[in-house]
Amino acid sequence: MKNIKKITAFVLILAFVLTLAAACRKQGKDGGVKEIIIGTGSAYNPYCFLDEKGELTGFEKAVLDEVDKLLPQYKFTYKIFDFANILLSLESGSIDIGAHQFEFNTERAAKYLYGNEGYTTYNLYLVVQKDNNSIKTYEDLKGKVLVSTSTTSNAYYKANKWNNEHGNIFKLAFADSTPLMLEGIDTGIYDAFLLIERQVPNYIAQYNAKIKSVGEPVSFSDAYHIYNKHNGQQLKKDVDSAIVKLKENGALSRLSVEWLGEDVVPPVGDLPPETD
Repeated sequence: MKNIKKITAFVLILAFVLTLAAACRKQGKDGGVKEIIIGTGSAYNPYCFLDEKGELTGFEKAVLDEVDKLLPQYKFTYKIFDFANILLSLESGSIDIGAHQFEFNTERAAKYLYGNEGYTTYNLYLVVQKDNNSIKTYEDLKGKVLVSTSTTSNAYYKANKWNNEHGNIFKLAFADSTPLMLEGIDTGIYDAFLLIERQVPNYIAQYNAKIKSVGEPVSFSDAYHIYNKHNGQQLKKDVDSAIVKLKENGALSRLSVEWLGEDVVPPVGDLPPETD
């Protein structure tokens, strides 16, 4: 009988150890800490870019580094992608978080899980050649050309959606790069493009662009982290809670001023819109 009890106790202990080991493997290999892979870009200064040593830096990483400090159950690592490939990698499960100033739109929301806490405002304006005083709204683009650099950008999505809903009054064109887009604006090939207002001075400084933003915003959104729709719920909840703390203690505003030159942090609870 004693031997049976010993065997039973051994089996129970072994089962507990195996269960614990499986749980640890599920969490990750680093002492129960789960590795979280973040997909971001490397050519969007000051949000995500490479420094003089070729290392990833920028506002996106600075924010998530602070989030990482508040979540000891996770260890954040970063992978660099072209913008369009971040979402594809998120959908395939090869990354856990997409971080590239992703604004809300209903098409993305059908495929991906948005965080509930925006971490910058991201309102889009029409941008035109600096001497152009004839364009201030979408309606002013009738018979003209609005340019984009990507069919996967929210700027393209917003412009195309508005145009489709209003009789396709302007043409949509594509440039292979930002410099080519700005060159086309300067020479009159294109008439306008969409950009956040605070990025206009950066384009002027970086590319010697002769541009200006005009009118009121044509699109209102915040920037959100994006997660896998099928398995990202708990991670989203944890990161959202950390973002709230960073808003409440002022750390997120300080990072915004440091990296972006102004405080563009939305208030706590500024949820993604239900409709677009």
